[in-house]
This record gives sequence, C-alpha cells and structure tokens, in this order.
Amino acid sequence: MSSQNIIIPASYVTEASSEILITNHPPSSAEVTPIQIVTLNRPKKLNAITGTMIETLINFFRTVHLDDRVKVVILTGAGDKAFSAGIDLSMDTSKLKNTVPSKLMRDPGGTLALSMLDCSKPVIVAYNGLSVGIGMTSTLAGTIRIAPRTAQFGFPFARIGLTMESCSSFFLPRMVGYSNATYLLATGKRYPADASVLQGIFAEIVPESRDVLPRAIELATDMLTNVSLMAVHLNRQLIWRNPGSAEHAHLVDSPLLYDMFGGEDHLEFKNAFFGKRAPSFHAQVSTDAPRTYPWWDAVSVEVPATAEKPAKSKI
Repeated sequence: MSSQNIIIPASYVTEASSEILITNHPPSSAEVTPIQIVTLNRPKKLNAITGTMIETLINFFRTVHLDDRVKVVILTGAGDKAFSAGIDLSMDTSKLKNTVPSKLMRDPGGTLALSMLDCSKPVIVAYNGLSVGIGMTSTLAGTIRIAPRTAQFGFPFARIGLTMESCSSFFLPRMVGYSNATYLLATGKRYPADASVLQGIFAEIVPESRDVLPRAIELATDMLTNVSLMAVHLNRQLIWRNPGSAEHAHLVDSPLLYDMFGGEDHLEFKNAFFGKRAPSFHAQVSTDAPRTYPWWDAVSVEVPATAEKPAKSKI
C-alpha cells in the first residue's frame, strides 16, 4: 500500500451526483458509520468506469484501511441494469502506447485491486446487474461477492483486443481454475451467475438484482456483530499471501496462531463462551495485529521518482 500521507476525513459521504457515491448506513447518520456503502453512480452509462472513478476508489480504500471507525465496506452499482459495463470506451487511449518506458507503466485497475486486497476492512461486492471487464476484474480482490441469478458476467478482453488487467491474471485462475479461466478469456462471452464456468467467483447467488444490496447489508451487519474483523483480514491475507508450500505455510501460520491465542478477540470469545454471553470483538489490525504481520515480502509497485537534470549554463 502506498506510503503517501493520508488524511482521515470527518465524513466520507459524497454529493448525490458524484460518480462514486459514498453513503453511511443508515444514511440518516451524521457520523461515520461502521458500514460504508460505495456506489458506482453512472447508471445512464451502465456505470462504465473512468480513470477519475478509479482514482477515487483507490483513495477511499487506502483511507478506510487506516480508519478504525469503518468496519465493513459494501461496493455496488446504481440502477437496476448493471453493476458496471466495464471501462468507459469513450476515453482516448490512442496515445498510451510507448508514452513511458514499460518498467514505469502501472495499470490503474491493478492499483485499485491491490488497494482492495490490502484494505483491512472486509469488502462485500454486491453486483446489482451485468458486470464485465474491469467491473469484474477489479472486484476479484474483494472479500465476498454476491450476484443475482438474473445478471450476466464476462471477461470480454479477446473481443475488444485487450489483455487482462486489474491483477486478474493472478486472481481469476485461482478462483475458477485454469481451464475455466482460459475458457472465459478465449470466448469472451457473458455467462449467467450460476454458470459452471464462473463457479468460485460468487459466494452467494440471490434471485433478483433487488435482493443483492439488502443481502449485502444483512451480511455486513452479521459480521459486525459476530466475527473478529481482524481475524477476517488475517485469514484472507493467509489465503492470498500464501508462501506456496505446506511447509512454508506451517512456518507462517504458527506464530500468527500463537499470538492470536493470546490476543484480545480470542480471549474475549473464551470469556463470553464460559460466561454464556455473546462476545464483543474490538481488536484492530492497526494496533493489535500479531507480531509477524505482515509476514510476506512486500513487492513495491510504486513508480520510481524521477528528476530532470538542470540545463547546463551557457555562460
């Protein structure tokens, strides 16, 4: 995650006309609520995503990562037709080729996916309709994905002359398997949420688009009440930051587990269990994470700073 200075805002709520609409839940609250709902808000354009929208989302995820007031994020789309039709094709990309050296190129969708992956708060993606392209790829880094049975989803890159983005060459085959991933990419077609080729992407499939957001809110509320959100984050990172072998996983898992055994949330669970009451979890990644967190060797994706040499004086 970027080391840039981040200012925690008094509120995340945006104006109703914002292309990235952020609301409290419930929306009547004047204070930052534990559940923040982020909506792709271009329904007339089927929530096609622009560069500005990507930058706004990146900044949001990087900020709530550090904000202990926020516990769960729900990402959805406006309208009843689409979560996102993908990237806004009206953007001029003709000058992107050869504009900077290859080693300095960074796909903004990939930066968005990484900001979602790194975020210490669970991200529930509530697809309210059709989702293709970056509408799918960038959200594979979320924690939980919920889709309506009536919507279609796809990875149409081969049909528009592009390659995968948003780190999806990492996420997609690990979710659906290599055979299904290559099938999805080779055909470039759209498929219903319950198609076998998409199995592994959606944790839940609900009957209609209108059912998605209420279910996401229900799930977020349950998580607020019943789970250790720090444990959710650590377990998710264990899955994606796995060192690659059972032996290495054992070496990573063990010190984490031992610190968690003596951690605030597990001790609270035990006290609640024996006291015959519901636990109240409060541990934060920012202050209570195990000593070995983060256990992986971070790969810097920041673009190296450059400076122009001053012109030589002619005097």
